[in-house]
Amino acid sequence: MPTHVIYPKVSLETSAGKISRWLVAEGETVRAGQILFEIENDKAAVEVEAVADGVIRHLAAEDSDVDVGAPVALIYAMGEVQGQPIANPKTEAAASAIAVTGAVAAPSPHVLMADQATSAPVKAAVSAPMTRAVMADPAVGLRGPRPTPLARRIARDQNLSIDGLSGTGPHGRVQKKDVLAHLASLAQSPERTSPAAAQRGAQTSGEPLHHVWLRRGSGTPLVLLHGFSADLNNWRGLFAGARFDAPVLALDLPCHGQSPLDLPTDIDGFASLVEETIASQIEGPLVLAGHSFGGAVASRIAARGTLDLRGLCLFAPAGLGPEINAAFTDGILRASEPDSLKPWLHELVQDKSVISDAFLRGVVEQRRNQPLTAAMRAFADHFFPLGTQVHSILADLERVTLPTRVVFGRHDRILPFARTADLPGHVALHALNACGHMPHLEHPALSRRLLSEMLRVA
Repeated sequence: MPTHVIYPKVSLETSAGKISRWLVAEGETVRAGQILFEIENDKAAVEVEAVADGVIRHLAAEDSDVDVGAPVALIYAMGEVQGQPIANPKTEAAASAIAVTGAVAAPSPHVLMADQATSAPVKAAVSAPMTRAVMADPAVGLRGPRPTPLARRIARDQNLSIDGLSGTGPHGRVQKKDVLAHLASLAQSPERTSPAAAQRGAQTSGEPLHHVWLRRGSGTPLVLLHGFSADLNNWRGLFAGARFDAPVLALDLPCHGQSPLDLPTDIDGFASLVEETIASQIEGPLVLAGHSFGGAVASRIAARGTLDLRGLCLFAPAGLGPEINAAFTDGILRASEPDSLKPWLHELVQDKSVISDAFLRGVVEQRRNQPLTAAMRAFADHFFPLGTQVHSILADLERVTLPTRVVFGRHDRILPFARTADLPGHVALHALNACGHMPHLEHPALSRRLLSEMLRVA
């Protein structure tokens, strides 16, 4: 009897999905453990392995809807009669030796969270496949060492060919850091500048910014911009364990996270890239929120008036004055190990328990990514030279007429709370006691309430 290849459950909230790409062809001989197909969504890139040796047949079509637990292919043992696809997939799947049991199954595929900083595989849901030939991917060849899902996604998003790229992973596997290092080397080569960068005066690559939908709700969307030396994952603690019904889109700014490492020359370069990324995802009104330098970018976007903004919420925004904690901006980039990073991260908050082990691990992973850290260093040298903020948001806020709120901790050790006295009169200030530079994480319930109020009237 053939072995059924089952479509896995990759998250608790999904009951169906699509095969993004087959890595084997109809009639090909496969071996147990060989990667058969990939699943990609906003949260994960999943590789599904074969659980038996044999000949694979009756592959399900790529990009067609498949129920979780349904067979997507059959693996026939060598010499076994190869019949027709099963008549009742769900009934047969239930009897299959590859049983789907909630969120865990054996063997597990390797799941790599595409919107996190780590490149280490973690174990997840079920196992399975079904369709025909492999779809061509212009960014990735099938020859040579197999890239990790995250490396493949970054290469595709950057329209980058990694054929022949040497990897530093096991058996020469291409990893995220290999792709980022390759991108950094290309960015330093004038003759390799993209046409989009040339049109922008070579100040950016013109590539879209990395973005993830943190919530898929209904109503007016909320868009989030993080601050210096962070990434979009900085916002996850705001919604952890809480109900939030609106759609939420988070972006990685240039030189941060998984976005291009090219440094825009001014705040308008940041604003333009953010606007283009938002426009590719959202039609219609939205509320924009930003933390620290992300607040400065959000203020400039609001002043430019290119998007249909209905509200602006700024958490400890940069640009209210020239002062900034220069020791922090330098130390957070020099430190690379947990023991040296933790004291600098504690500077961000009044309540040190906010800096969880997971938070610390994420920053450690960033520091060990040398091209990313180098890009952040160039960013800090350009926008905070000699411990000075060169960009002011006060003129932008004067021009903004939409509802605007600033949330600032009275014990902020990165940016001085005293500069909130210079805010325009029409901007509402929420001054928080026992709060440092991360009000959205130190007071998440209040922050969610303020955002929900803005979304309700948007």
